[in-house]
Order: sequence, then C-alpha cells, then structure tokens
Amino acid sequence: MTKGTVVIGGGLCGAVRYEGHGPRLDGLDGIVCHCRMCQRASGGAFMALFYMPVMGIQLTRGEASVYRSSPEVERHFCARCGSPLFFDRTNRPDRRAIFVGSLDDPNDFAPAMQVCVSSAVGWLGRLGAAEAFAEKPAGMTPTLAYDPATGRATPRT
Repeated sequence: MTKGTVVIGGGLCGAVRYEGHGPRLDGLDGIVCHCRMCQRASGGAFMALFYMPVMGIQLTRGEASVYRSSPEVERHFCARCGSPLFFDRTNRPDRRAIFVGSLDDPNDFAPAMQVCVSSAVGWLGRLGAAEAFAEKPAGMTPTLAYDPATGRATPRT
C-alpha cells in the first residue's frame, strides 16, 4: 500500500465490504501485534494492521458488528462469517486500524514494527524450516478459487 492510495476489503463471506481512502498514518502503517487478544480475535498467531483516518473508511456493503474487547478498544467484524475488519481505540476517534487479512490484496504490506512480542507463539521463528508447498499437496482437499468481493469459492481449474 502506497501512502495516499485506496484500499479495498471485506469479510470472508462478502456480506461486509469497505474502501479506505487516504494516507496510512505515519509511524502506524505496518504493525504486527502478538498480544493474546489479537491472537484470539484473529484465530491466528498474530494480527497485522495499519492505521488510516477513520473519515476515509466507508462501508460499501453491509454493516459491521462491534465488540468492545476492553474499555478502550472496539473490534469491528462481520457478524455473518466472523471475519475481523477494523480496530478502534476510543481515546483516538480520528483513526482506525484495518486488519491486513481483510484486504482484497494483503501483499502490499510491510511490517515496520512488532508489538507484544512477549506473547508471540514460540514456533513462529521456526516456520521457515517447515516444508512448504505452492498449493495443497496430493491427498489434501483441493485448493479453491476464492472471490473476495462475493465470498464465493469454486473449484480451481
């Protein structure tokens, strides 16, 4: 994501979609958080995020549900499929974090910092030593073609 661009994303099922317009906020444009709350909220080992001005982010389809995970934090997600979308700090109403996994193209993200590494899972540093496949190997369910805008998955041809 180049500063000043448009980002597009949504939940797994396609019921909630959004667009973000404007710059990523300086110093907060590439964060990987390892805290236990982000691990639980994402269902993964960490949460990657960046901040944009809240006024530049609009829902283009559906409505996000909100869960207050602590007195200062509200997490926005799709109620239909559970996908995490945004993160707001109530003491910073001018900015909103976008979860990188909700972007249609999460590849244009470069982590600038990691936080809460005291909670990082111990196996993360060994991930590079694990056997890697471009797609699922024989014997596993086939990889599907996924359309992030509609949430539809079809057999890959």
